Amino acid sequence: MEKTTKTEAISTCYPFTNTEQLPRRTDWQALLVLALGVVVMSIPYPSAAQVEQPEPGTLAGAEDPTEVAIEHPSEHLLVSDFPGSLIDADLSTWQEYIPDIQDIEITSSADESSQPALYYNSGSDEEKPLLMVLHSWSIGYMQNIDIPLGEFAVANDWVFIHPDFRGQNDGRPESTASELVISDMEDALEYARENANIDESRIYLLGYSGGAMNALHFASRHPETFAGVAAWVPVYDLVTWYQWNAERGEPYADEITGACGGVPTEGSEAREECVQRSVSAHLPEVAGELRVLLAHGINDNTVPPEQALHAFNDLAAEEDQIPQEQIDQLMEHREVPEALAERSTHEERNFKYFDEADASVQLYLQSGPAELVLFDGEHEMLYRPGLEWLARQQR
Repeated sequence: MEKTTKTEAISTCYPFTNTEQLPRRTDWQALLVLALGVVVMSIPYPSAAQVEQPEPGTLAGAEDPTEVAIEHPSEHLLVSDFPGSLIDADLSTWQEYIPDIQDIEITSSADESSQPALYYNSGSDEEKPLLMVLHSWSIGYMQNIDIPLGEFAVANDWVFIHPDFRGQNDGRPESTASELVISDMEDALEYARENANIDESRIYLLGYSGGAMNALHFASRHPETFAGVAAWVPVYDLVTWYQWNAERGEPYADEITGACGGVPTEGSEAREECVQRSVSAHLPEVAGELRVLLAHGINDNTVPPEQALHAFNDLAAEEDQIPQEQIDQLMEHREVPEALAERSTHEERNFKYFDEADASVQLYLQSGPAELVLFDGEHEMLYRPGLEWLARQQR
């Protein structure tokens, strides 16, 4: 680009080529205008390319310029700390913590059945972020452990929706990431959009375990919609998770065979059904388009951490992927292999929300908009870091 002289710059600001053309001004006034023009045009205004932008996607807990002021009203840090069991569910407990929560019904666009959901909207006029939270594998939409997430939405004036999407994954074919499940989640999102003033640049999705599976499923269908997806201990591949549970005699194996129509043996229709219901069949198609946080306890024996590692690989650039040999080593010893640890940047960051929950970070990797964190823990979700991370994302 050719440089613009000060004279040319002044001529651009003022449609005059010299001071004699200034109408009805004295010589000293003309000189003053000329001098002011030179001063103004000499101020170094930064271009858009020169303006320093905050680093996107920094994991919650790191000290960075994108930190936002939000409230965490719940005293509970982990789902395992919330009173009761992981599958406790009742409306009275929700209403005790969130008196204004609504138990609503949404008509399914797929089969016209009535699908329930918990919903909160303060009714304020301004545009608000939407937090959509998905229940886990073995329980429906009243799952109590998600109450602190609803409390967060209330405290920060976010819209909150917690849909049922065919309820728990108990072996019914209509459950477990079926097309009806996807449709129900779409209907819940549309309900929130139609009944609240949603900031379309700040629609967030969060899930734990089976909820994380469905969050990744849903987001892979609509990558243009979500500013961020936080997936805690996600089920990524139903075939390998079936094998994990069948070897251990866990009931999840029977629930998978019930939903998929049989044991997913090589070449069977049941296997093909399980593949199509797996996030692994869809998420790679939106690699680079979706901002995702994958968080997993390194000692998780319910959903092994290799599920999150394979999800990260399918989202990461080729040069950032984790070799299978290192995944195998991690699974065998439940420690981060030295070669993988050398790539981790967790020691350069401040993961205060993990530290305060005694769940220290063991591995942190980022590739484009995908982030992976392995922490010292089992089948666990930490409330605060996921919410902090989501609050920083914007489309």
